Amino acid sequence: MQIKLRLYLILFAFILFLIDSVFSLNNSTQISFLIVVLILFGVPHGALDLYIDQYLHKSESNQKIFLLKYIGNIIAYALVWYFFPIAALIIFILITAYHFGEIDWLGKTEKVIHKIAYSTIGLLWILLLLSKNINFALQIFIRMERSAFNENQWIALAQKIYPLTLVGLFVIYFILFFFKEQLFSKNKYYYYSIIQQLTLIIFAFFMPLWLCFAFYFGFWHSLLSFDKIRITFSMPNDFNGWKRLLIKAAPFSIMAWFGFIYITFLTLNSNDASGIFTLLFISLSVLALPHLQIFTKIKLKPD
Repeated sequence: MQIKLRLYLILFAFILFLIDSVFSLNNSTQISFLIVVLILFGVPHGALDLYIDQYLHKSESNQKIFLLKYIGNIIAYALVWYFFPIAALIIFILITAYHFGEIDWLGKTEKVIHKIAYSTIGLLWILLLLSKNINFALQIFIRMERSAFNENQWIALAQKIYPLTLVGLFVIYFILFFFKEQLFSKNKYYYYSIIQQLTLIIFAFFMPLWLCFAFYFGFWHSLLSFDKIRITFSMPNDFNGWKRLLIKAAPFSIMAWFGFIYITFLTLNSNDASGIFTLLFISLSVLALPHLQIFTKIKLKPD
């Protein structure tokens, strides 16, 4: 259940919070930190999909077919973003809810009911982050030129969703209490999951936006995902094991880095540099769909 790693990451988040409290990190510093974290951990955690697929199928003979399918899914989803941006956004929220819920989940994962539980928690968590930070999200949503929503409508929707997500999380964990024997391999994991969720919510409330995103996606999600892959590949939990994992991720990571650098270059040399957020968001989302299709096949044995 990666309990030690989760505790270390929460401690690290607390240290980040203290640093910001003392030095009051400005947006520029936070964004620079976010970019570094995404480069070091965010992008590489999704760069091992080919190796995961080969490992699970015990074969290296389908590399071309795998890459064709992978790239085909990226292109197909990119076209959905171009022609149907609102539908693409809904798809992104749903797949992100499933993926984030799966990584954060401390319970069993074998049955459909397990997937429904952690997907619901993931959805409420994603909606909480989006609705709480609606002013940032608007930079992305409003830039979807064919969006049927205007700024005031998005804000009004966020104001309704935000309290519902908090109530929803409380209700779902209350319901889980009565089914913890069926959903968790040990009762203590249910209580750990509550503490974990409350801690993440507190950080989301009090951490600045960019620092919170750097922690949650760049460290929390990415390193827990990396550790799950490390366990699957039977690599040791030491410096050499993690170094081997990062080296293994390097080829596809470098390709992704060049793509992001190219997008950034185009945006910064345009008349509308703020569009970098929208472009990076869409770029990350089109990579998320095929990544989810591969990563979700990894199942760790419950403790």
